Amino acid sequence: MIKTKYLIYLAFIIAFAFASSFTAKNNKDETNVFFKIDTLASNLTVPWQISFLPDRTMLFTERPGQVRLYRNGKLKEKPVLSVNDIKAETKTGLLGMVIHPAFNKNHFIYIAHNYGKNNRLWLRVVRYEFKNDTLIHHKTLIEQIPAARNHTGCRLIFGPDRKLYISTGDADQPILAQDLKTYNGKILRINDDGSIPADNPFVKNDTAHKEIWSYGHRNPQGLTFEPVSKQFYATEHGPTGGDEVNIIEKGANYGWPVIHHQESKAGMKTPFLEYTPSIGPSEATFYRGNTFPQLKNNLLIACLRGESILRIEIDKGKVRKQEVLLKKQYGRIRSIVVGPDGYLYISTSNFDMPESKGERPYDMILRLRPSTKKNDQVAQTITSNNKTTTTAGPAMMFKQLCASCHGDKLQGSATVYSLVGGKFKHGADKQSIINNISNGIIDKGMPAWNGAISKKDIESLADYMLRVKNE
Repeated sequence: MIKTKYLIYLAFIIAFAFASSFTAKNNKDETNVFFKIDTLASNLTVPWQISFLPDRTMLFTERPGQVRLYRNGKLKEKPVLSVNDIKAETKTGLLGMVIHPAFNKNHFIYIAHNYGKNNRLWLRVVRYEFKNDTLIHHKTLIEQIPAARNHTGCRLIFGPDRKLYISTGDADQPILAQDLKTYNGKILRINDDGSIPADNPFVKNDTAHKEIWSYGHRNPQGLTFEPVSKQFYATEHGPTGGDEVNIIEKGANYGWPVIHHQESKAGMKTPFLEYTPSIGPSEATFYRGNTFPQLKNNLLIACLRGESILRIEIDKGKVRKQEVLLKKQYGRIRSIVVGPDGYLYISTSNFDMPESKGERPYDMILRLRPSTKKNDQVAQTITSNNKTTTTAGPAMMFKQLCASCHGDKLQGSATVYSLVGGKFKHGADKQSIINNISNGIIDKGMPAWNGAISKKDIESLADYMLRVKNE
């Protein structure tokens, strides 16, 4: 048996007062933070990444394929870029974007997007030159990264070493995360021109992609460096809970799908922090400004399923406190960045099928400014309850790997029809179920578990599903 430690985080609430501008407070001691929140842009469709140019111009990506510009309080109607061959399906489209650290000299901007080729879905990273409010002279740096409707990644960030880091998802094929011959389930590291750094960990491995920096990831969507220590952090979506914050090390294996949640195994990294139930961690950033001194060097994480901002105080590698901001006030939050003015800027991700209803006013870009207004509220600091359990039995595997889509009793979900009573569209006999679990139904968003879990466990899952369907 593999012993597993689950950090179960208690639910908590922050109450807010409504006024012409919204004011929020998150605690009752010297670390109190109050916000005024301004809506800068609305009626957007999944603004995936916010970035700032040195002149304080804001750029952001929209997943259907546009890069938009906001300057001097106005959103420019015409996009600075429209990607023609974008493939925007479910979770795919125009995703990460980052500004080159020497932008004033070279005017380079990097974006990641999905595209279709040979009836398959792929991901590429492209460098552009920004000139006259337009992105021109594109150069593809890396492409043919296998993608799927789920688990594509893809955050871009320049490190203190001025190397470009790229996160990729497992493309609904978990075993790929352990395969060094694939780009999937990895954090990649390249030079700003797309070449491979000589000090990458697998550069002398003839059977590995030389761009790989770390592997064993499921779907990492947040990358950030701690300002003082320069330590590298990543957020990652887990399977039915088991969301992670990891400290990324050169060449390290983060275990997916061999281990997850708080499981451990020799040669694999257990997460620095783990969240069950799921918070849906997206972009992460350390607060580097002076406008909110209470947040100095705090790790801030945009949460999708958690519909909030998670604030984590870390001191000498240990967590001092965790709190939530804006809990269920603006829905799913995708991007969070610190602007050149020290304010926080966030994007919502509510027109984000299938998790959301896609109702107007769609999505927004919001700015969080300091406020001195104090209002009564209820707030709780996150606490944890360490609990040792085992992963024995198909019921636990089903809960961890399948229940988020199929329901804990096969009753289905908003995006997957019910299997109660044996309504299996792709075959109701045991061998058909085994085949579906093994091979997945990738075009429908169902991952392939062959190689990720044993054949014996796959057979046990099939038996469990056959037993549950008639209960």
